[in-house]
Amino acid sequence: MCLYRFALTTLLLVSVLLSGCNGMIASAASPATDISTETPTHHPTLTNTATLPPTATLTLTPTLTPQPTMTPTWVMQGPGKVVCPILLYHHFGPASSPAASIYYTALEDFDAQLKALRKWGYTSISISQLVEALMYGAPLPSRPVVITFDDGNLDVYSEAFPIMQKYGFTGVVYIIANSLHADGYMSVDMLKVLISAGWEVGSHSMTHPDLRLNHDRLNFEIAQSRIILQDALGVPVRSFAYPYGGMDPLVSKQVQSYGYTSAVGLGTLWNQSVYNLYYLSRRPVPGGVDLQVFASYLPWSGATPTPAQVLP
Repeated sequence: MCLYRFALTTLLLVSVLLSGCNGMIASAASPATDISTETPTHHPTLTNTATLPPTATLTLTPTLTPQPTMTPTWVMQGPGKVVCPILLYHHFGPASSPAASIYYTALEDFDAQLKALRKWGYTSISISQLVEALMYGAPLPSRPVVITFDDGNLDVYSEAFPIMQKYGFTGVVYIIANSLHADGYMSVDMLKVLISAGWEVGSHSMTHPDLRLNHDRLNFEIAQSRIILQDALGVPVRSFAYPYGGMDPLVSKQVQSYGYTSAVGLGTLWNQSVYNLYYLSRRPVPGGVDLQVFASYLPWSGATPTPAQVLP
């Protein structure tokens, strides 16, 4: 009986000890399983952010606000009528040049005039853009201006072009076709640079005669000059400038029949019309004028207008 009690007590003691050991083993195994599912914080895993979902990608917010870019307001204008001054220049150079005349603009004056145009809210357009608006209606800047240069003198490229670029303007050059390879005039390569910069090229005849006195040469002066310029430059030539501003009904008719879509003459009007498409009014800017006089050549010379102020 004593042996039986001793065996039973021993069995119970072993059972208790085994139960306690199993509990300890189970308790130790549980945290080991949790750790295997996490990345140790002292050994971070580098992850390519390109593979992360959009919500996991960091977005950096700039601390500085960029300055706004000023852009002109473009509104539909035409057809039929557009208020747009067309300015005319010839030669450029130092103010002290002995060649100074009404056809010669000092660089200082030209710079001041373009600076004023920019301040007054003008944006340059091409003759082709103006013609499209006159014919069909087209979006134009609220204060358009066409800046033209006659003859194709070298100083238009060497002196005026950099100032035009400085203020963000483009121009229209009317070229005497037989001057393409002459000294003192722009070359084909120079004209291609202007074209690449957004300029337009028109014809100023073949040899610059008064066409009213040379009706027998109209085909050569008007048509042939267009063909030569187009072949040399690889661009359409759509506009014609009358030498000396001289035009009569026959000359105008021939310009139209030879494929030009417009022609420019001389004048002081701002209101360009579809009815004078082959004699658009163009204001010569003589050398030596001050900014007050220059402002009188323009329809607007104040703050940039709202679209409602575009037409008078």
